[in-house]
Amino acid sequence: MSTFNQGLDYFSLEVNLLKDAKIIKLMQKYGPLGLTCYFMILINVFAQGYYAEYSIQDLAKLLLNEIGGKYISGKDKLQEIILYMACIDLIDGVLLGQNIISSIGIQRRFLLATKKRKQKANQKYWILPGDEELSEDHQDSNVVDVPVEIQHNEPPKRSKKERPVKTDLEGTPKIHFLTSCLITYRYIEECSLDLLRYNTLFTELLDQYDKETVYAAVRYLCNWASRASSQIDDRYKFFEVSIKKNLETLQRRISFNFDDWLSQYVKSK
Repeated sequence: MSTFNQGLDYFSLEVNLLKDAKIIKLMQKYGPLGLTCYFMILINVFAQGYYAEYSIQDLAKLLLNEIGGKYISGKDKLQEIILYMACIDLIDGVLLGQNIISSIGIQRRFLLATKKRKQKANQKYWILPGDEELSEDHQDSNVVDVPVEIQHNEPPKRSKKERPVKTDLEGTPKIHFLTSCLITYRYIEECSLDLLRYNTLFTELLDQYDKETVYAAVRYLCNWASRASSQIDDRYKFFEVSIKKNLETLQRRISFNFDDWLSQYVKSK
């Protein structure tokens, strides 16, 4: 591990964080549990550097161990919260598909905390725009320092340096974070031959619709399929047709203006 990516003892946290639009969305949807999960993710990432290597399932298990099961309802609730964080860009969805936890916000905080470290070019998983540089006198008065201290009830794990680095198997496609939703909600298997097709489909849909709308449609269809009484033979075809129809219908509802319709109706009479 490079000196630049060594973990932190403290990191900065804005005192007006709860006014951030993304945090407001997270808390409106998941309440204190969502905010706690976000804080725990920040602490675990900064303890290692500006990114951490976890799959969605492994990160959910880590959060479950640290938060405690009695505060969590539903067996897939933590995976759902993680995916929603990617949906609203609190964590990076592209990196999440590679089992990497980071974000532009995380890297900005890391850069602020390590401004005296020597940064090397082309850092691994570095997604902060290259023109964002931190001057020596850059300070933000609206931040507080949060100590990074992780306590586990489990026996101490080997350090990241001692653990083997995870690598993708040759020829294995990287998974879009929305494709990960389908795996998490058990609509498809992790070894599905249609992974690339789903990746392409979600890339196309996100060019037309916002992340939250597509994510909501994915959850709806997965829940519907789990309750369906008849077997779905071609799951990809069913999903492709259904989600496009769902999103088109939703878009029409959003764009529908009752005043315009009423005016047109009156004129036609």
